[in-house]
Amino acid sequence: MAAGTGLEDNKFDVFTPEIWSPRLNRFLRVRLAAAPFFIDLSDEVAQGGDVIHVPHIDDNFSATSVPVTSGTIAGTDVTSTKTNLTVDQWQAVAYLMTDFEAREVAKKYRLQNEYAKAMGYALAKKLDTDLLALTGSMDRTAATTTTDLVATNIEHAFGILSSDAVPREECVFFVHPKVYWNDLMAEQKYYDASQFGMPSLPKGAHDRLYGVPVVLTTQVTGGNGAGTLGLTNALVHRSSVIYAIGRGGAKFSEKPSENLRRKVIADIIYGKVLMNDKRGVRILATSL
Repeated sequence: MAAGTGLEDNKFDVFTPEIWSPRLNRFLRVRLAAAPFFIDLSDEVAQGGDVIHVPHIDDNFSATSVPVTSGTIAGTDVTSTKTNLTVDQWQAVAYLMTDFEAREVAKKYRLQNEYAKAMGYALAKKLDTDLLALTGSMDRTAATTTTDLVATNIEHAFGILSSDAVPREECVFFVHPKVYWNDLMAEQKYYDASQFGMPSLPKGAHDRLYGVPVVLTTQVTGGNGAGTLGLTNALVHRSSVIYAIGRGGAKFSEKPSENLRRKVIADIIYGKVLMNDKRGVRILATSL
């Protein structure tokens, strides 16, 4: 009994039970969005394999005039390239539990199931982070890491996409919540209905910007060209990044030891690569 609670003198204290709630205080999970968006080639290695070769059809043809009297035309020297996706990333998480601890834990908590969910989420988050980190190597860049993001930066990025014939309707804008709320939501034309003649934010936040879905995620990287104080947001086409998860996906196992304890492990094998570095734009912003 804690001192100063006014209950120290309760003479029936020894008969009063302390209750452990069946409810668990689970940690908050950040939204994972990269894996469902980018191209998943896991089916290609479902039966095993470690390298997937993706051939490219290169656009190196140019129309030329044909003489009407001869009909001759020179053949184009076709070049062939490919992207290699190597399944070489092995990530794992684990925890230890003694036999004593396993027998003593209350059954109502379904502890092993809860920790299995937590470990599975940790692996999924790692994959998500790695996929978004690849967008930091995009060839095209808008804005800088030393200034806030403004509307002209966004419009510049859309102009770059259009110039490269990237279908806007097949793109997504991954943006850090700080950049979204501090920078984009400070732009009047993004929240003022009078700018467009109709409500632009009927639910209080954007789900689309210039027709492109907006995904808020803290998984956007501060590295890969963004600088230590910068954030690499990205406007990308789904074919810019490809990945594959090795046979069986995430695997859970228990490893016994000579001691009276067990190690519970979750692991995953995957590969990822930036396939088209011109099918997206890095949109940088300061993280301050």
